[in-house]
Amino acid sequence: MIKKLPIAQLRVGMYVQNLSGTFLDHGFWRSRFLISNERKLRKLRDSKLEWVLIDTGRGLDVEDDGGVIQEVRASAAQPAAAGVVSPVEAEKQAFDDAREIIEESRDQVQQLFGEVDLGGRIDLGQLQGLVQEMSDSIDGHPDALTSLSRLKKADQYLYAHSVAVAALMTSLARAMRLSETHVRMAGMAGLLHDIGKVRDPVDTTKVSRVQPPQEIQKLHPTAGATVLRADPSIPPEVVEVCLHHHERMDGKGFPDGLAGKQIGLLSRMAAICNYYDEMTSSQPYRKGWDPAFALYKMMQSEGQFDPDVLGAFVRAMGRYPVGSIISLINSELGLVVAQNPDLPEQPVVKVFYSIRWAHAIPERRVDLSDPHCGSGVLPVRSPVDWAQSGLPVPSIVG
Repeated sequence: MIKKLPIAQLRVGMYVQNLSGTFLDHGFWRSRFLISNERKLRKLRDSKLEWVLIDTGRGLDVEDDGGVIQEVRASAAQPAAAGVVSPVEAEKQAFDDAREIIEESRDQVQQLFGEVDLGGRIDLGQLQGLVQEMSDSIDGHPDALTSLSRLKKADQYLYAHSVAVAALMTSLARAMRLSETHVRMAGMAGLLHDIGKVRDPVDTTKVSRVQPPQEIQKLHPTAGATVLRADPSIPPEVVEVCLHHHERMDGKGFPDGLAGKQIGLLSRMAAICNYYDEMTSSQPYRKGWDPAFALYKMMQSEGQFDPDVLGAFVRAMGRYPVGSIISLINSELGLVVAQNPDLPEQPVVKVFYSIRWAHAIPERRVDLSDPHCGSGVLPVRSPVDWAQSGLPVPSIVG
């Protein structure tokens, strides 16, 4: 049954059948969705909407007089019981929210790029809504969005990569304590930095086990900048990132061979975020690097990145980013599942593999900052890229 309901009476577990107003009024991409968590409920209540239509056949219902829940038609939509939420439960909710943001953002970027390819204009309000969602997620749980964004489907790589770089740019801008205006600009630049690839002669969104030729890859910054310059609503800083995110500090980048501070700050940030996401994401022609190994290789590089910005990026991600596999002193491997901001060298890990016996072991969660945990990170001269080993790595969440 379809009911018209004031925003104030909405509950987690209800199914929105239709939203009144436009995207700028509420910031939701889909007009039909389950209010699956408190984040969506808060977003609806903070919007300009006064009412929505709900479908009681697909979600919870309410009584007209008191807003009391009558029945639950979607068991997965039931709100959590009141009480203290454990750190693991809070972490799982943060990852669920981040996964939802990533999926919605990827779909929006895919449509946006498609419209640009057909000669349409970029919806700046829509972009700003996406960036705000990312910023809110990073404020609530810095690691969830940036770690999950590395997971990509091959046939949607371009769109997912754009979302990932936007999340990394937003996180880095926060770590560098840039103004809110610059944080939003960084996120927007991340979303649009590869828009020139929609005009590539080789369709990079299609599954291919062959890496696109270098001469083809080098065309997209200029092509993208041309697209963005045609739209007067796009800030010049965003255009500059699109054009110069492949420049290097030593002047060996492209397309203009800029060096040092000739490269704008946001472009120097984008060079780091773009490279990190590319190298840690698996593609049909190459398996992604382990995140901690990627940071190690980036710090060892000479002349490629701005060292000060790279230092801020390492601080933002953590010495061992969530999703890294690290060697422990008791001949075990642990998957990093959470950071200890005050002790970045001692993250929370999920131990899952015995190096000594070369097989999986029962998973257990260990906080390496606990002096009684009985484990610790094995000091090594250079980290091992365990991502290439084919180990049965467990899920980050849970």
